[in-house]
Amino acid sequence: MGFKGKLPCILIIFFTAGCVPRRIIVDHPQLISTYYFKKQIASFREKDNLTHPERRKLLKLEVEFAYGFILEEADRLFAEDYHQGLERAGEAYSLLKDAVKIGTLNLTEKYPEFEVWLSGGENIILFEQDDIYELYWLAAAYGGAIRASRGNPFELIQLPRVGKLLKAALRLDADWNHGALYSAMISYTATRSDLVGDVLIDSVNKYFELAVSSSDSMDAGPFVSFAENIDKKFQHKSEFIRKLEFVSGMNINQDQDLRLGNIIAQERAKWLLTKTDEYFFE
Repeated sequence: MGFKGKLPCILIIFFTAGCVPRRIIVDHPQLISTYYFKKQIASFREKDNLTHPERRKLLKLEVEFAYGFILEEADRLFAEDYHQGLERAGEAYSLLKDAVKIGTLNLTEKYPEFEVWLSGGENIILFEQDDIYELYWLAAAYGGAIRASRGNPFELIQLPRVGKLLKAALRLDADWNHGALYSAMISYTATRSDLVGDVLIDSVNKYFELAVSSSDSMDAGPFVSFAENIDKKFQHKSEFIRKLEFVSGMNINQDQDLRLGNIIAQERAKWLLTKTDEYFFE
């Protein structure tokens, strides 16, 4: 799935840089993936018994690192060295599967019947506002694992879980985190096999408009996600270029909460524009 920017291809990447200088983050994003994320993840994994808040942080870190950096690198490698791309995707897959376990554990501790509900059970869980965090990042972990698996049937059948988690979060606070849930729904809806043609376009467009409105057009994620999931698929070349050029020219300093996610989305937009001739027949 494309949880990106708001990742992708279904997500917004929000993360705290800690003591890492902002200039280094902007000019050398790979330093963050190597020296920040790996260090932070390793520090949590060295502990025997993580607290609930610590597991929350690890869940978010693993999804952000796998989605925003490793899978981004893998996408570029596939065109140059397919086997190396597969190797990188495998690294992301391992992180994302661990994130799935963490998110599931946190919600199961609070709601023992959670896994039954997630598997399609008819039981009703009265989630609380604070649960949006786990619902969102667990959905992102599932979506990322599907993407990283490169079509593994075992992972593809998990797709309904992504929708169920996101819809549960939407019922609690649809505008949460600058419209992150709407943006995630763009990519999830685009992967639904029961929606085709104009019905699919209209359904995705609904979430696109809501996501753009929630962030006052300052989040690059919805534009990249729509261009990649809909404009590319339906060969809307001019719209594909228009959205990605808009993102490429965005002032990423408009909203500091969105800044780092927008940097990643902007870089993907620029890369996608270089592939335009490969994606479109005319």
